[in-house]
Amino acid sequence: MAEASNGCLAPERILDHITDGILIVGHDETVLYANDAFARIVGREGQDLRGRKLSQLVPAETLAAISPKRLEVPRGQVHVHFNVQLGGPSARCSYCFTAYPFLDEANRCVGLIENFRNMDALRDTILELEEVNRVIRREKERTERILDAVGDGVFTVDRERVIRSFSRRLERITGVSAAEAVGRRCDDVLRGEKCSTDCPLLWTLEHGKPVDGCRERIVPGGNERVVEVTTAQLLDEDDEVAGVTAFVYDRTEVVALRRELARISAVPGIVALSPAMRKVLQQVRVAAETDVTVLITGASGTGKDVVARTIHQTGPRRDRPFVVVNCAALTETLLESELFGHVRGAFTGAVRDKPGRFELADGGTILLDEIADTSPALQAKLLRVLQDKQFERVGGTDSRRVDVRIIAATNRDLAAEVAAGRFREDLYYRLAVLEIHLPPLRERRADIPPLVEHFMEKFRAKYYAGREEEFRGISNRAMAMLLAYDWPGNVRELEHAIEVAMVTTTTGRIERAFLPPAIRRAVAPETVPPDEAVPTGPEQEEQRRILEVLRRNRWHVTRSARELGISRTTLWRRMKRYDLIR
Repeated sequence: MAEASNGCLAPERILDHITDGILIVGHDETVLYANDAFARIVGREGQDLRGRKLSQLVPAETLAAISPKRLEVPRGQVHVHFNVQLGGPSARCSYCFTAYPFLDEANRCVGLIENFRNMDALRDTILELEEVNRVIRREKERTERILDAVGDGVFTVDRERVIRSFSRRLERITGVSAAEAVGRRCDDVLRGEKCSTDCPLLWTLEHGKPVDGCRERIVPGGNERVVEVTTAQLLDEDDEVAGVTAFVYDRTEVVALRRELARISAVPGIVALSPAMRKVLQQVRVAAETDVTVLITGASGTGKDVVARTIHQTGPRRDRPFVVVNCAALTETLLESELFGHVRGAFTGAVRDKPGRFELADGGTILLDEIADTSPALQAKLLRVLQDKQFERVGGTDSRRVDVRIIAATNRDLAAEVAAGRFREDLYYRLAVLEIHLPPLRERRADIPPLVEHFMEKFRAKYYAGREEEFRGISNRAMAMLLAYDWPGNVRELEHAIEVAMVTTTTGRIERAFLPPAIRRAVAPETVPPDEAVPTGPEQEEQRRILEVLRRNRWHVTRSARELGISRTTLWRRMKRYDLIR
């Protein structure tokens, strides 16, 4: 040991001030030197460890981990082994073990210089970074899933309009992968008709304002799509403009749907994509080409009046009057006067002659809505009109002849009413020369999307006149709710729902939050994902505090965690819990 001391250990006092454990061992694993730090590490503080065997100081499993290579360290090279365990059972720590050849004056390796560096602090930092990375990955995946679930494709560009991100939904819309798109200019990828003349992204970059619902025709990879583009500024952590975020809503199917409706529907006013309504459409065409009496049946709100009007408008009487009478809205006496008219003095208040609806409809068509609500006496008079085309005004004796096509409508089963004795059998057969049954909306769900489109166009003109571009259609999630709902009020209820949503929306789009409460309550939770829970009580206060600190520190996590007095990992977890990941 004296030789070793004279040759190499003169600065041992200096080595005692080093925080790493320093050890010199011979080939027989006898300790030639150990500094104070190593003695503390192995629980022998203040002891002279020279002459001890290494096996007396180092746990067997640690010795087994480092021994195979210790005495094979080539001259001039270093052997490193991470995560070596040292210390007592209650104070064991992780160390990085490094071995160097210990050479004598003849340059022969007579042992090893071994260094043990505490890795716990580094390990904690690495574990913390790994946890942060896991949180970031999970949030990125969550964000991608959310973006993938909505109807919009999303991409971002920098100030040079070079694409920096490209969502999976947009991959499906365009047929271009993110790997192909990222790093290229958006006009090179999307090839829109407005890219060179009226680019919405360039307009946002130059003017600092968003563009809502810009209709664009793009041809990515030769695959033509019709889309609506909405843009917003993309800011960096210093609130400087870094680029643009663009939301791309695919309207190709809607445009194709309109073309298909125009192709298959020679009868305007009727949406008929479902098989049931295609059958109705064929019957309407037959009814329009003839002059027979038609009975239209179906639940309330299915559109019986629309079908009746369509039959009239597409038939030979289209230029003559179309008169509607609701038989359930008036008493028997008033209904008779309304239908056939009256002469002066026929009853109190009849101060002059008045023509009835049949006379007003002469040459055209009359719709007797809710025909099942007429009385037996009135049914007999209607039968005469059907048979003889003539009637008398109330209080009069002169027969009047009219040329009127009769269409009747009811939400009841007239055959059952006949069987129950509440409706004349002979009148029923006169009315039902051609019977058209309208199915409830729940049995023709394929017609819901085009009906929604029809009503959106109708109310866009009513509520967005002069600013039609502000309305951007309906989200996929809202459409899913409409498709899942059973529609007890049928088409009339659907029209009402679209009108309500378009009046109350604050985003320029029909979202599920703007649909009537009855629809939101009726649709099962598993059909549409539930909203995030809103924190209350102490959690709400914590959320408010975290948000306040994040905003003050411009969303810098490390500075915010320091101000809050918590670790970055803890802050990440709470940001995730309260949905504060930006």
